[in-house]
Amino acid sequence: MNDIDNREFIARHHNTPDNPLPPIPQKRDMTGLLVIGMLFLFASILVFIALVQPLTENVKVIAGGAFALTCLVAFFVHRSYTRHSTNKQELDLVRRVMEGSRGSRLMTDSADNTLYYNKNFEYLCRGVGAPGYKTLVRLFSNNEEAASHFAKLADQAHRGLTDSIELFSKYEDQERWLHVTAQPIAGRAGFIHWRVDDVTEKYTLDRAIREEREKLIDFTDNAPVGFFSVNEKGRFIFANATFARWLGEDLNTLLLQGTLHTYLVEPPKDAKPYDLMSDGRARQIVEIQMKGTAGETFLASINQVVVKDEQTGSIRTRAVVHDLTAEREMSQALKASEDRFHRFFEEAPVGIMLIRDKNSDEPPEKDKTFIADCNNTLANLLGDKAPLIEGQT
Repeated sequence: MNDIDNREFIARHHNTPDNPLPPIPQKRDMTGLLVIGMLFLFASILVFIALVQPLTENVKVIAGGAFALTCLVAFFVHRSYTRHSTNKQELDLVRRVMEGSRGSRLMTDSADNTLYYNKNFEYLCRGVGAPGYKTLVRLFSNNEEAASHFAKLADQAHRGLTDSIELFSKYEDQERWLHVTAQPIAGRAGFIHWRVDDVTEKYTLDRAIREEREKLIDFTDNAPVGFFSVNEKGRFIFANATFARWLGEDLNTLLLQGTLHTYLVEPPKDAKPYDLMSDGRARQIVEIQMKGTAGETFLASINQVVVKDEQTGSIRTRAVVHDLTAEREMSQALKASEDRFHRFFEEAPVGIMLIRDKNSDEPPEKDKTFIADCNNTLANLLGDKAPLIEGQT
């Protein structure tokens, strides 16, 4: 089977740093040669002793002790070399992880001395100072509380806890929001791993969303209509300020203690605590008298939708409320005005007629008009009855 060349795919889909790290140097393992050399040395000593004097019991004991000592030294040398090689590989692996991180990384000891920093941290400190803890704090010189914030982060790390904070940094003309995290390094008392991420874009987006949400809340609270939602027990879980004002109730009190039927003059009989009608429809449109805490009542038009969660069985309503008091007052005032005009029209001492165009509501034209209405005075002057005069051209 032919080998598949994946280099083109990797180059196209895998982002590598501009300056890739050099490959890990592969050193030859000299431990075996070292052990063989020590055994050769022991054999040479043993041959030398055999040539100098016969192998007596004492010589054998000395030779055995020398062999044991040689093996013990070889063991410790091998273990030391293995540990050193493992630690070096682990450190190189950590270095590669740090350099591949998108964040700026710094490692400090218990005295805030710099142990390691990656290229991103070096770039972050450019124009501010040498990469290190003091330069990191200097980035927030515009914030008088920055030093205390960093001291708290370090204290948390020394306690074995990871903590973070977002701070505004303004150094010279550069403004940005940075997310700083302090993390303890396991097995190294007092050692701290600092990570700094630039979250300016995220913070700007979050702030814009938050401002829009606040505008929406303000609009909802002060809309000319009321909004509310109640649960299966009839307790308010949402209401806007307009609805609370109509009830003469504090909004917090309404949400903490209020129930829907408490504010109805005549709650529907045999209805659920969240219903506005006895039959408990999913969509409920009613005109109903509501009462406030001061005993005042007002006529409200409520359009409510009852939503049931099929999984939990919980109920949430969505309701829009209109205060019909002003509309009814306006309607009554208009009716009263119409009644006054009608009495004036009928009882006027002069004849009055209303002329309209046959085809439209535009100003009447000659030969296209008719008498739409007239009062009794005009009918008497013409010697006829008003119903007979109306409709004539």
